[in-house]
Amino acid sequence: MQQEVGVVEVEMGVKASITVFGPASLSNMGPGYDALGLCVGGWGDEIEAWRTDEPGISIEYAEGPVAWDPPHEPDEDTAGVAAATVLAQTGAGGGLRLRLRKGIPLGSGVGGSAASAVAGAWAANLALGQPFTKVELVEAVLAGEAVASGSRHGDNVLPALFGGLVLVSATEPSRYRRIPLPRPLPIALVVPEVSILTKEARAILPQQVPLRDAVHNAAELAFLVDAFRCGDWETVGQRMMADRLVEPVRARLVPCYDAVRQAALDAGAFGCALTGSGPALYALAPGAADAARISEAMVEASRAVGIPATGLVTEADDEGARATGGND
Repeated sequence: MQQEVGVVEVEMGVKASITVFGPASLSNMGPGYDALGLCVGGWGDEIEAWRTDEPGISIEYAEGPVAWDPPHEPDEDTAGVAAATVLAQTGAGGGLRLRLRKGIPLGSGVGGSAASAVAGAWAANLALGQPFTKVELVEAVLAGEAVASGSRHGDNVLPALFGGLVLVSATEPSRYRRIPLPRPLPIALVVPEVSILTKEARAILPQQVPLRDAVHNAAELAFLVDAFRCGDWETVGQRMMADRLVEPVRARLVPCYDAVRQAALDAGAFGCALTGSGPALYALAPGAADAARISEAMVEASRAVGIPATGLVTEADDEGARATGGND
């Protein structure tokens, strides 16, 4: 059930604010390039929003755990574009002010731009009295993500918006299905200190591929989705390492890829793969304690080849973007 949160006027004409969390996400999962993404807990961006009398969107940036160089204008910011789209959909007068605190490094592969987009859209929606459901915000979050990637694709923003696992059309990202997961999914995640931007990682991909590899990926994606539905994490882990089209190319951008992947498997992971454009890698674990051990092994492997890395033990997040507080 969605929480009803609105903005109310308080003394001295100051408007109340609402704070929203936009979670991290895994994308391009295995053979599901641009088609399969998963919302995960632990990391995310936070946005505080409130109504203003001045039209349009304005953004300020609060100090957070991630150092970054923010855009100069709201129309260059994924959160600003998403919020502006929501504001335009309402036709409401006045504007919105956003305060963004980054919790996910951009270029990490865990949906840093998507987290800002969904937080911006949901914060704007709540600040405006929640006129829309999450389903009605799909176009807004896709518009926000397009600022970062150069094109509309939904395998990060839709899981971050809705929570859980989402299958999305790579050519029509407003067409999607949310796939329920039957039981908890423990995940070990490592983010090496290597920056890879989505636009650059897309540019190196082949424009034509062998028919046999395309057929292979299509079949493996079908098996992967079915294994997710069944909660068969061992099969999920095996199938997410079956990509022949994208990951073998992008792995070259991550110098610690082979070492980290092998370390995860040696530590008992069901499977290990890149998420997004990289450099982050995720591994599926039998349980939370196993995920902690696997994460440590992945971090150590990255450091052993001279690349500092951060590890995280997490799991699938079923909630997606949500309000975390308000000030009235």
